[in-house]
Amino acid sequence: MQITIRGHHLSITPAIEANIRCKFTEMTKHLDQVNSMQVKLSKDHQVDKRSKKGSANHIAEAIVRLPGVEFFAQATGDDMYALIKKLTEKIKKQLLRYRKMQMNFQPMLLEA
Repeated sequence: MQITIRGHHLSITPAIEANIRCKFTEMTKHLDQVNSMQVKLSKDHQVDKRSKKGSANHIAEAIVRLPGVEFFAQATGDDMYALIKKLTEKIKKQLLRYRKMQMNFQPMLLEA
């Protein structure tokens, strides 16, 4: 499995990269079909007019590719590590739903 990590307006530190690789490989260790993953981390420098602060200015996006299927998730917030956790939970939910759907269709295919 290939994991590509990109940063947009943000440098990817070794700690962030290790965190991403650890969480995503742990999440997909039961799925042999995963071809590739792309994770994009970005920082938006937009300032809120009222508070004069940036709000929810970190964005994390992930694309997980399986044969014939592609999953996408996005999370926004202030803390990058919390975003990575939220992102992996979203992708994990999609993968579990897909896996459950695949298991439900297997008996039908075997009967025919």
